[in-house]
Amino acid sequence: MSERVPPDPAAGAEGAPRPSPDAQPAGAGASAAVEGARMAVEGARVAVEGARAAVDSAKLAIEAARSSAEEAESAAGPGDAAGGENGTGAADGTSEADPQSAPAAATDAPSGEELREAAAHGVRWSLISRPAVELIQLGSIVVLTRLIAPAEFGRFAIAVIAQEVAYGTIAGGLSNALVQRRAANREHLQTGLALALMIGVAMTLLTLLLATVVAVPVFGEQTAHLVRLMAPLCLIAGFTAVPMATLRRRMQFRRVSEMELAGTVGRVTVCIALALAGLGGEALVLGVLAGAVLTAGIAWASAPPPAPRLHRRAARELIDYGLPVSLSAIGWLGLRNVDYAIVGARLGPEATGLYYRAYTVAVEYENKISVVMSQVGFPVLARTRDHDELTRLHRQMVRTLTIVVFPLLVLLAIGAPVLIPFLFGSRWGGAVTPVQILTVGGAATLVIDAAGTVLMSKGRTRALLGYGTGQFIVYGLAVLAVVHWGIVAVAIAAAAVHTAFLFVAYGLILHGTPERPLRRLWEDLSPALVSCAGMAAVTLPLSIAMTALGIRPLLWLSLLGLAGACGYAATLRIFFLTTWRSQLAVVRRILPLERRLGSFGRRAAALAARSSA
Repeated sequence: MSERVPPDPAAGAEGAPRPSPDAQPAGAGASAAVEGARMAVEGARVAVEGARAAVDSAKLAIEAARSSAEEAESAAGPGDAAGGENGTGAADGTSEADPQSAPAAATDAPSGEELREAAAHGVRWSLISRPAVELIQLGSIVVLTRLIAPAEFGRFAIAVIAQEVAYGTIAGGLSNALVQRRAANREHLQTGLALALMIGVAMTLLTLLLATVVAVPVFGEQTAHLVRLMAPLCLIAGFTAVPMATLRRRMQFRRVSEMELAGTVGRVTVCIALALAGLGGEALVLGVLAGAVLTAGIAWASAPPPAPRLHRRAARELIDYGLPVSLSAIGWLGLRNVDYAIVGARLGPEATGLYYRAYTVAVEYENKISVVMSQVGFPVLARTRDHDELTRLHRQMVRTLTIVVFPLLVLLAIGAPVLIPFLFGSRWGGAVTPVQILTVGGAATLVIDAAGTVLMSKGRTRALLGYGTGQFIVYGLAVLAVVHWGIVAVAIAAAAVHTAFLFVAYGLILHGTPERPLRRLWEDLSPALVSCAGMAAVTLPLSIAMTALGIRPLLWLSLLGLAGACGYAATLRIFFLTTWRSQLAVVRRILPLERRLGSFGRRAAALAARSSA
């Protein structure tokens, strides 16, 4: 339910070069790693070039959106958008003559059709940037897991909590408070920036203190060193919060996608370059910092905020919404990191590294799709005042997420014994069983995040706080109770707790309505669940047969994916025809191929329509 986007763990452990052959392979192993990185970067370049053609075709739609925004600002009148002491500042802190500026303080609610089009536009840009981002990240993971031992990832899993706290608290509280408001004038932006910087400085100092007081005695000096190195990220998050909120208020999802791509390229480039130079874990943490600085710089250039200044009334309004959300974010941060902390303290860094890799593969990577939907969906849902329309948008969000991601999780669970060693190397074999178990938790958290977006859009911050705190406490106690049995037991506890709290989440979002949570949950998930069962009926026996025949990993995985896709699509098409048609409509809305491919696109669209009839 948090909007946090966790960094891909392109980081490892200690700062100094390590003599271990696992940590710094030489010769052919290093050459293979470098070649893998080059292939990933080249693939990303191809994806970016392909995206440029789509950028040109989207310009007309963007210009039309800007014109509509300027008309809305004119209709709102000078009093609505004015801010500052003289009442002449633009609502988002930019000049009123700037044609790029959209009115942050406009209070007129868009129509349902406008909101759906804005959501489609946002998802469209995410689909343009996301393949390039994921390709780059996958290449970096393949390289870095061969350069860095599991124990180093375990230490990084503890150090990354500083980043979780920074972005979860500041972005989750202040940034979302600005996005959720129907009107945010110059005073709100000034106050938001002032509060974000104050919190960033305080959290940086607190992180440095905790690194000495807590990390050293519990996890060791090597881990504490990485925690100290990560501390400035708290201040960087403070600088980023308000410009990012402004871009999201304007629904400028194209720029947000470009920022994400640029930050990923910067982070991965620095990580791999310095790791190959022998700086080890320090280099990888510095890569995370470099990506954050690059993202912050682009955000400021895209939506420069006004100078920070505290205004009592604006501060009270932002804190009323932001404080419960920030506290809830802390609960979610605990939820997402308490298992790493307990495993690290009880089982050591190597077990932590294996569990960290399993959790990121089975839960975090898939949830990046839900984060994209949340980034797009939150500002859209926050401007939806009709309950029925909000329900329709949420249901469409959940069905799209589950129909896309659930089959990937099933394939991951079945293919993990081949996929994990193939991608990361044989020394990561201990992560296979936890990956298979945690796919259940990944499916549950995917849907929980969408429910959290609804609670935030409705302003139900206290319910969100109670939910996050409760899940954090239950999850921490469950992990603590089973950790002495190893990381497989921890994975079982994680999957069980996440699944149980999925039912609690639906009870919260439907509170006060006549709908029954269990029935609504089944209606939302049944197309994906039943279709996944059909896919498993095909892929599970196939995987057993291919393993017995000794088929090579790449061919094994390719055949599994092809068979799974056919079985899944056939089941969805046969048993859920209405959902099949609605998802085709969503695809056509997000990717209007008919306009971009001319007569070929029209023939393809007609063929797709006939296949759904």
